[in-house]
Amino acid sequence: MADTKATAGILSLATYVPRTYHDADYIASHCETPADIIRTKLGWYQKNVPGPGDGTVAMGVKAARKALYYSRLAPTDIDLVIWSGEEIKEYRNWPVGPKIQKELDLTKAWSFDMQQRCGTTLVALKLARDMIRADDSINNILVASGYRNSDLIHYPNQRVRWMYYLAAGGAACVVQRNCPNNEIIESHFISDGSFAWDVYVPQGGSAEAVTVEGLSEGKQYLDVMDPEGMKARLERLSLSNWLLCIDQALAKSGLKRADVDYLATLLIKRSAHDYLVDQLGLEPEQTRYLAEFGHHGQNDQLLSLDLAVEEGRLKEDDLVLMISAGIGYAWNALTMRWGPRLEKEH
Repeated sequence: MADTKATAGILSLATYVPRTYHDADYIASHCETPADIIRTKLGWYQKNVPGPGDGTVAMGVKAARKALYYSRLAPTDIDLVIWSGEEIKEYRNWPVGPKIQKELDLTKAWSFDMQQRCGTTLVALKLARDMIRADDSINNILVASGYRNSDLIHYPNQRVRWMYYLAAGGAACVVQRNCPNNEIIESHFISDGSFAWDVYVPQGGSAEAVTVEGLSEGKQYLDVMDPEGMKARLERLSLSNWLLCIDQALAKSGLKRADVDYLATLLIKRSAHDYLVDQLGLEPEQTRYLAEFGHHGQNDQLLSLDLAVEEGRLKEDDLVLMISAGIGYAWNALTMRWGPRLEKEH
């Protein structure tokens, strides 16, 4: 039966970060963008790239194994696995949820894969909470993600300069019914189909097979079809859409911008990051700019939380705001109350 008043929270989380990386000097040596522009205008200085054995799913499994261990749950306690990682993985058309079940011996769970590009994990958190409310047989959900879209970036292509930071890594969390910690509160999402044709890999899908000529032209990599047009449209919409998502998610939570204590954000251009931090009235220590990690796609928010715990940026009862975006184009915001649920005085 459904229980619309059931709460859900993040019982545990974990990340996997490869040890190998490309820094600004290495990237600059393979393109026309100087290293100082990468460090200053783009705002980051290195990114993680996969090493031996760091397949997309392999990294997700590594993070999931740690998240399950930290949860102190038995494998048989997991009722559902949601794969929120990327489509670029070890094999095409490969279902990942069953692979995670096999590797972690989750014999009582069922699974499915989902996708919203770099916004997928926030959507998965909302979906996990909503499924717990809709189905009382679901108590513990493992959300797992792997990302290595660094494979899809061809540095000599200046049209994808704003995506040079695509990196690699894994992330996972366990969402639990009536969890005493880290309650997922509310969220708001926007998607805009006018961006649907702006970014994609030209060859390798059903529309256009891989050809020798295409490989020589770099059509196996991500490309931006109208870079100037896309930039102009994003500049008009992106920050305002994010703020709309933020304000709506906070309003649904009965909160406002001044209530935010920590911003778990994806890596974006430094100027845009600073603008959002300023609009929320936050200090630099109330967020984490992922300058030395690059953009881990839909893993960024869990990576930010993992680092915030390690670096002492979070305290009990903090309101955490998580934001993400995905090409296509989508903008997301989700609120969470960090730490143990506290009884409010009436």
